[in-house]
Amino acid sequence: MRSVWVAVRVIREISRDRRTLAFFFLAPLVVMTLVYYAIKDDQIVKIGVVTRGAARFFEMDFINTLEMDKDVRMISMPIPDEETDPQTLDRLIRQELAIGGVDGVLYMGEKMITDRFDGREGTLHLYVEGSKPIITSAVFGAIADAMDELAASLPVVIDSSCSSLCADSVNNKPMVLEKHYSYGSDDYRMVDFFLPVLPAFFVFFFTFILSTITFQRERLRGTLERLLVAPVGFYQVIAGYVMGFFTFASLQSIIVVTYILKLIQFDFTWSQTLAFSVVVLLTMLVALNLGLLASFLAHNEFQALQFIPLVILPQIFLADIIWDINGFPMFFRIIAWALPLTHANAAARDIMIRNNPLSNSWMELLILAGFIVVVFTAMTLVAKKKDKSI
Repeated sequence: MRSVWVAVRVIREISRDRRTLAFFFLAPLVVMTLVYYAIKDDQIVKIGVVTRGAARFFEMDFINTLEMDKDVRMISMPIPDEETDPQTLDRLIRQELAIGGVDGVLYMGEKMITDRFDGREGTLHLYVEGSKPIITSAVFGAIADAMDELAASLPVVIDSSCSSLCADSVNNKPMVLEKHYSYGSDDYRMVDFFLPVLPAFFVFFFTFILSTITFQRERLRGTLERLLVAPVGFYQVIAGYVMGFFTFASLQSIIVVTYILKLIQFDFTWSQTLAFSVVVLLTMLVALNLGLLASFLAHNEFQALQFIPLVILPQIFLADIIWDINGFPMFFRIIAWALPLTHANAAARDIMIRNNPLSNSWMELLILAGFIVVVFTAMTLVAKKKDKSI
């Protein structure tokens, strides 16, 4: 009976804490919803086709074949039909890849047709952005499936001495696919896409935990109240805690960044490393202030722990660490835009994979700085409200 009495008491205590009840019953539903949208569909890729000369007669054959693939969406390329200069076409195609209008572009030139008439394989040119291995692999797969049917539909001039068996083998000769990468290469590994965003995530994760739990203990032990009794202003106390945590978080960031850079096998420069470190530093400051804010909002260590999955899990699913957020409903895409790691990851990949200067990511840096200001302001307002003696 005593055990029953204890059980009833525990149930009553938990039932009075609405935040704990929400965590137990709503958090699993949110996580399962995110998992569902993350894995429910295959990767949809956007492919464009550009043809010149006699190859235009066979453009629709290739497009129709690709459209039969449910994971392919054909894109009309905004390139003038009269443009035939190879260098200009190369620039225009890469420009469309850079702005994200298309994931892959297949170029079929006049020479491919003449090669087929001469009994040679013929060369198709496939352009890919290349920074996202999952999308790149999906584009290659879709093109490879369609190439065999295209090869069978193209005409070939066969010498009269060639037997019927010979003619069949020539007509079905596979074409050569020449790949053009804006970023990366055939040696670009799947892990190389994820490595640049891991430092920001791990620094965010561990800094948030460090600041949340440690500061919560400081409050429960009464250390904060004793500091406020001393001749030290409120903002000085908060700034002091931020600087103290900043020291350990910075050392941790250096360790994480150094280790990840050792794992990266593609080439990068010192300027990339410096720009990358700036992004990680801003991410760490966001996590530090978020951790202190969560600590002020929590009444005890258990409630402080509840903030960890609440803050971290959305970042894993929605911040473009693993899954492409474009496949999620608009509601989740709006939430993704409001997450600091979304912008940190975009800047990190832009710097490390695309080798763009830090100035190209000025919008992401500005948003991260805005997070720091907003969260620090919210933290001070909540702290003043919680501590009436200030």
